[in-house]
Amino acid sequence: PHLYGRSDVPFTGVSAASAWFGEEAAALGLAAAGSPEVEMLRPSKQSRLFMQANHLKEYTGPDGVKRHFGCNLEVTNCPVPDWVYRGWAVPPCCKETMRHLLFYIDAVFREIGVRYIVTDGVLLGSYKFGGMLDWDADVDLHIHNDDFHLLEEKVQHRARQDGHFLRKHANNESWLLQANDHNYLLIELNKRQEYWDPDRVWQIPIQGRLFPAMENSHLNLSSWYGLSFFKHRLRHVPEWEEEHRPMYCSTPYHFNCVDETQVKSGIDCRQAGIC
Repeated sequence: PHLYGRSDVPFTGVSAASAWFGEEAAALGLAAAGSPEVEMLRPSKQSRLFMQANHLKEYTGPDGVKRHFGCNLEVTNCPVPDWVYRGWAVPPCCKETMRHLLFYIDAVFREIGVRYIVTDGVLLGSYKFGGMLDWDADVDLHIHNDDFHLLEEKVQHRARQDGHFLRKHANNESWLLQANDHNYLLIELNKRQEYWDPDRVWQIPIQGRLFPAMENSHLNLSSWYGLSFFKHRLRHVPEWEEEHRPMYCSTPYHFNCVDETQVKSGIDCRQAGIC
């Protein structure tokens, strides 16, 4: 990346991208230092302008502090269709929110005694990249049927105490964990018919930690994403499921309609640039 110095700073004001070079007045020199048009910026304002000017969403400054530009836990995040369905990657701040929620609910489940496994997109991401997918908008967890009642009896109150928001889905078979009541990034806590043995689970890596997964979970992935799930990132969905929300294979999300015959053998769509 281009490093900004004095040549980038206009004589009559402060460049938006001259954030990390000390006091602006000193950088501009004596003549410009006395100009009323010179705006003195605090470090937080400097970093925001620097990131905005350089199209950065995440930046670690010389002080070692990681900063996000665009959203945080206190603001309403972008509606999912605006960035997922257009084929954009998850903004770093949104991905950080989902990571925080996953780590949080894992700790709560361990404390309360709720048994669960990771499924769907986050399971696929673990197998392919050792972490969350760059294009996924939620995290799916499968709660053991015998423990599902604990979500309402204990977890909901605990989440509220910790400042988070847990609400029941309209289908009565899922709970949705959000950072708060206006941040719509989700951890889905699902109750499903698919059986798994809580005494025979695998441990898989996600964002530097180990999480429980179904035994032989690669077979679970094959049923969801097709036998060639390592070669591409699309899920085969029957047309009837998507008839009211048409999707295209170029849109990277796990609700894509894709025919296995459309995926050329041995080609990773991320590397080939076709996704």
